[in-house]
Amino acid sequence: MDRRQFLAWLAGMATVLAVTPAQGSQRAPRQLLVIDLVGGNDSLNTFIPYRDPNYGRLRPTLGINDGIAITEGLALHPALAPWQGWMEQGSLAIVQNVHYPQPSLSHFRSRDVWQSGEPVGTVSSGWLGRYLESIQAPTQGAVFLGAEYPLALMGQQHHYLHLAPHLLNQGSLRDQVLQQLYAQRQDLPLAEEVRQTVMASQMALRQIRQELGRRESIYPKSGVGTQLGWVGRLLRGGVPIVYVSFGGWDTHTRQRERHQSLLANLAEGVAALRTDLEQAGLSQQVTILIYSEFGRRPAENGNQGTDHGTAGALALIRGSLRAGVYGGEPALDSLQQGNLPMQVDFRQVYSEILTWLGADPEQILGSRFQPLGILI
Repeated sequence: MDRRQFLAWLAGMATVLAVTPAQGSQRAPRQLLVIDLVGGNDSLNTFIPYRDPNYGRLRPTLGINDGIAITEGLALHPALAPWQGWMEQGSLAIVQNVHYPQPSLSHFRSRDVWQSGEPVGTVSSGWLGRYLESIQAPTQGAVFLGAEYPLALMGQQHHYLHLAPHLLNQGSLRDQVLQQLYAQRQDLPLAEEVRQTVMASQMALRQIRQELGRRESIYPKSGVGTQLGWVGRLLRGGVPIVYVSFGGWDTHTRQRERHQSLLANLAEGVAALRTDLEQAGLSQQVTILIYSEFGRRPAENGNQGTDHGTAGALALIRGSLRAGVYGGEPALDSLQQGNLPMQVDFRQVYSEILTWLGADPEQILGSRFQPLGILI
């Protein structure tokens, strides 16, 4: 652990120390969780157009035949069984055919576009960073859980907090750093203040682990489950925006088994988080956005996988919203250069979320985009 990593961990732990379950008016009125599926999730095998004959034609070996029907034309991947019934309960909206104009097949370019909210040119700030700055949010107004800090949370002047899961879980390495810190000379500037902060942070970390241990029956014992357990703690503590990323979604080869495992971990983890939020009385207060930087190509490749595509699907989850399927059916009979045509601009979804958060979307996004009418 180098100095930069340690300071990031220390700042994150200081934030967690301050995150205690809020009561009444102390709690932020609305909160957002963004789950970023890094690598390009295969939307067509996540939300399956099982009645479209073109689906089977394009995917003779990768097509999913045992999906869970949620509408007359759409089925969930079997691994999403924990989400079964959510749409009927009014808690799940699926938006299909979402992307941006003049799409790129590059992970880096597409992630920059989605996270900045700007498809043209280079932007050094993110859509959520600009929103947070517009409301003068403090540094702890948003927390990122993941490896690579996202552009989405970078403001023009401010960045927000970062909790790196691999540092949180490296107990022995962290303890070595702390021992070195404790051994510093007392006359070093701020040494005592830093030591006290570290000790308080250690206590907070210990308390949270004990709490997560008591709730281990809720969250699955997986990397995703552990990470979403931390997310639940932060949301119950009133953090307005939490952003988490999960990698591995670039399924060029052996997709069937890999995608099954990825979706199962995601579905079980999000279902556990929903249970946690419901028990805390937060199911209506927290909106969950699950997205990926692009979909996969509709036709399978020769390696039992799929290649980079364009338009894909995203999900919005909350205690109650205008549930259903938005964005039209995937136009598998009229592909553009082998890819799905965009029918929904991703900024329409952002506009919806920003409006729900009480912001002016035009101020954040630079233009006005028609919301879809999902969040109520």
